[in-house]
Amino acid sequence: MALLALSLDYASDVRADWVRKNSGGDTALAKRVLDLLAADASSETALRTGGAGHDAADPIAPERVGAYRITGLIGQGGMGAVYRGERATNDFDHTAAIKVVRPGVLSDTLVERFQRERQILATLNHPNIARLYDGGQMIDGSPYMVMEYVEGRSIIDWANDNNSTTTQRLTLFRDLCGAVSYAHQNLIIHRDITPSNVMVTDEGNVKLIDFGIAKPHDVHDGGTTDAASDSLASLSFTPGYAAPERTTGAPANTLSDVFSLGRILGVLIDVPNQTEDIAAIIGRATANDPAARYQSVAALVSDLDNLAGGFPVKAREGGAGYQFGKFFARRKLAVTFGSLAFLGLAGGLATTLFQYQRAEAALMRAEARFDQARALSNSLIFDFYDDFARISGTLQSRKDLADLVRTYIQDLAVDPSAPDDLLLDIGSMSLRLSDIYGGVGVANLGETERAYALLLDAEDKLQTLLARNPDNTEALAQMAMVKRMLAVQSLNYKGDPVAAARYNADTLALASRGAALGGDTERTFLRHFWSARTDNLKILSELENYEEALASVQQWRSELTPEMFDRLGGGEEMAAYMSVQESEFLFELGRFSEAVPSLQYAIGYREAKLAEMPENYYQQTQFMTAIAALSRVYRETGDVNLSRAFAERAVSLARAIMDADAEDAGGPEGLASMLDTLTRVERAAGNWSAAISASDEAIELNRQLVSQFPDTPFYQEKLLQALVLNAQLSLETERRAAACADATEAEQLMKVLGGLGSGENSLGSGLIGDFQEVQAKCLP
Repeated sequence: MALLALSLDYASDVRADWVRKNSGGDTALAKRVLDLLAADASSETALRTGGAGHDAADPIAPERVGAYRITGLIGQGGMGAVYRGERATNDFDHTAAIKVVRPGVLSDTLVERFQRERQILATLNHPNIARLYDGGQMIDGSPYMVMEYVEGRSIIDWANDNNSTTTQRLTLFRDLCGAVSYAHQNLIIHRDITPSNVMVTDEGNVKLIDFGIAKPHDVHDGGTTDAASDSLASLSFTPGYAAPERTTGAPANTLSDVFSLGRILGVLIDVPNQTEDIAAIIGRATANDPAARYQSVAALVSDLDNLAGGFPVKAREGGAGYQFGKFFARRKLAVTFGSLAFLGLAGGLATTLFQYQRAEAALMRAEARFDQARALSNSLIFDFYDDFARISGTLQSRKDLADLVRTYIQDLAVDPSAPDDLLLDIGSMSLRLSDIYGGVGVANLGETERAYALLLDAEDKLQTLLARNPDNTEALAQMAMVKRMLAVQSLNYKGDPVAAARYNADTLALASRGAALGGDTERTFLRHFWSARTDNLKILSELENYEEALASVQQWRSELTPEMFDRLGGGEEMAAYMSVQESEFLFELGRFSEAVPSLQYAIGYREAKLAEMPENYYQQTQFMTAIAALSRVYRETGDVNLSRAFAERAVSLARAIMDADAEDAGGPEGLASMLDTLTRVERAAGNWSAAISASDEAIELNRQLVSQFPDTPFYQEKLLQALVLNAQLSLETERRAAACADATEAEQLMKVLGGLGSGENSLGSGLIGDFQEVQAKCLP
């Protein structure tokens, strides 16, 4: 059935002639293909998903496809069928459209076409693009994909049925443009944007569907291609909405999609309802010469924004009179009073017009500079900073860069009436800056107080936005992340598990609320939810509630099924992280041998990831943490040699991480922690000189961090732990004076951290007990 598959890449009005010419004289084959195509065209229930049409021989609906139970037929045709399905498991309600190609028409070309659509959809995650949930093959080899079920009408029918106003129709169209622009940003050209491929749900949500003839746009493709294949690709369109150059065989590009958008706008807002501005926008988008069109969907959207805001529409190319008219409409009251004041002055109008042109030009320049500054600030902290950080010796420059962006967003934040998009930018950039200054688990500048303050700023701005628009999913997602980072920093840097627990509860609530909204952001909120669960386990550990923590992590690990892996889009990562946490709780409860399988699972996963991305900072630190944990387990089970081998490997990796970026505060902190592990191994083995050497180096690293960041409790506590361990070593090797010197320094830190006297503190009972034991032996 290769002929059928290839015919689908031709326009419907030339498809039949093409089949006859290319059937090789096989009239039976041509008739079979034409019958299938005719059935496809006549099907009243066909669903536009890349060419499935109606066949006289109805396929038997499967009872189940993948994790979905089939509940009905949406559409069927010569190539297969589209079914309605629900989750077979009862974990949550979920209806989907399941597209299955029937075995009788499978060909390499058709399978390639189907798989291409699946691959394209998998790369796109946008609220106005129908989402791909899953894909695979049936037992009989039939490929299938599970997509978002879009129940609605075409954009034209929806607007007409609801008697939508011009403003409402423009809002729908702008949402469509957002989806197409997003696809273009991901180098995907749709190539068949028609009203039937733009659905609107009953709630008014636009969904762009049918990427069946979409094609990745290879900006580097300068090689030769098969002529027939290229010709087929160039003729994939629906007549009436395709750019004129497509009919001559020219390949599709982003300007082809711009033309199709213009055609849709022309039908959505018909001629009697088109203002001159709207007609000009349609005219530019649908210009016969591609060079005369908007050169991107973003440019088209910009003119739509000009229209909505009462600014001059660029497509009009109007003169001074047109521009003044727009100025008057936007500032009617001010201009009216101004006109009255100058009434009767012969040169008044000319003067006003001249001054307007200067003011309008200055305003446009200021707005352009503002937009450029926002874009530049985003690029500096989201793109360029990480590249800059890879260069050794750039600490001061990186701090200057971060300070520059921080000052900029602080200036923006003073306006309480700032629009939603600006508040979202401020929140997002503040969150990113917090990571740069003092994020947990990432390379940072070590300025934890500033990092915490930035999180509070982000929380404030996002709260203002959510008070206006509670269901803004972008703001919800950012707020969930801000709350999560506040929980982590409260625990790690502030030593405040109570505040951490409060922020953790907020994160879980926000993530649950966002996931319940469904749609394309479900995965983002699920990841926040599961990450917050790992934070909850850390809080329980800090409070020494190991039994509760172990029960929770074992329950949650059991919920990380293959299905949840797919929903998370990274469930294996979560499973590996929780495996290490489970091992830590088992360790604290003295169940050492039970911790080994969990750690082996995590280490195997990390090794595989590092083989793919050997320089990934996160994978390196997580691998280091896992092998250090295994070292501790083997130390307690009495296998000192194996424990030492893992500890030395962890120290070696920590040195490599620190050497890669000497200015990352996480480097010396990580190495000090791994040296602590090695110290305890050598102490258990009675290898005192090696233990003291590792301990001395750890103390020196921790002292440097406390000197560099004197107001950070996190580093003070790390130094305290190292001093107490070193004092124990000194006592065990009969060096009482050295032990007591360490104890005196530790006592000062203990007072600063609130570890002495009554009241709550963040220091573990084990550390306090060890300190008190050392202190008692140093009394006269």
